[in-house]
Amino acid sequence: MRKDPLPADDESWRQDPQAPAPGTALGPLDALPDGEAKEFRFGEGRRVFSMLTIRQGDAVRAYVNACPHVWLPLTYRHGRVLSEDGRRLICSSHFAEFSVEDGRPLSGPVTPGCRLAAVPVLVDPDGLVRIAS
Repeated sequence: MRKDPLPADDESWRQDPQAPAPGTALGPLDALPDGEAKEFRFGEGRRVFSMLTIRQGDAVRAYVNACPHVWLPLTYRHGRVLSEDGRRLICSSHFAEFSVEDGRPLSGPVTPGCRLAAVPVLVDPDGLVRIAS
């Protein structure tokens, strides 16, 4: 279990054997509910790589589905982790809050420097959401 916080530009998540490769299609933008978080899982068994996508209009952001101070999934207790206003991801276990915009901690039991690990995504010209390089 990882205990140290990830810096904002950390891409060590790419080293996970189940992490999606650049170019992996997540599906059409229209299949992502606007204003909601959707989980994507890669792999099977105990070594699943989980990430959350958040669509806001034509913009999509994605983060590793892990609370950075204890490394449990944000969705550990339930899948509804996006605040009603769509601006915060809330850990279902510890109630720490993180900015959807950049993954920085906003409130709750967070340690200095901890933040969500961003997964770069893009919407290609055909309207498919993909893992970016």
